[in-house]
Amino acid sequence: MTPPRLLAAALLSLGLAGCIPARTPPQLAFTPGPPAVVTDRTYANLWFALRYPAGWRVVTGAADAPPSVVFVAPDDASTVTIQVGELDTAGLDDPAFRYAVRRLALAGGLTLTAVVRAPAAAWDAFLPQADALLASIQAR
Repeated sequence: MTPPRLLAAALLSLGLAGCIPARTPPQLAFTPGPPAVVTDRTYANLWFALRYPAGWRVVTGAADAPPSVVFVAPDDASTVTIQVGELDTAGLDDPAFRYAVRRLALAGGLTLTAVVRAPAAAWDAFLPQADALLASIQAR
C-alpha cells in the first residue's frame, strides 16, 4: 500500500471508531463512599471520630455498603470493626477467636455497632486497647 493510501485508511479507521457508542465501564458506575480522614493516630468520618493505637492499620468500608471501618492490630489477627447502624455478626464463631459485640449510642441519636475480635490466646492483652479505642469515639 502506498503512503497516501495507508494514511487514508488510517484516517478512515479513526473516523469509523468514533461511530462506536461509548459505554461506561462497570467500576465507574459506583459512587465514591463517604469521605474519611485518617492520620497516624486518628480517624474521622461524617458521623464519628476516634483515636486508635499507634501501629494499627485502618481499612475503610466498601463504597456500596453502610459506613464502616476496621482497625487492625499489628498482629494482623485482632480487629475492631465499627459500623453505623447494625453490623452483621454472622460467621464470627471461630473457636480460635473470641469476640464481643458492643452497641454504642452517641449524641444526636447515632447508633454504632462495634465488634472486637482477637485470637483467644491474645484476648486479655488486646481487650484494653480495644476498649480505649471505643472509649475515644465522639459523634461529629
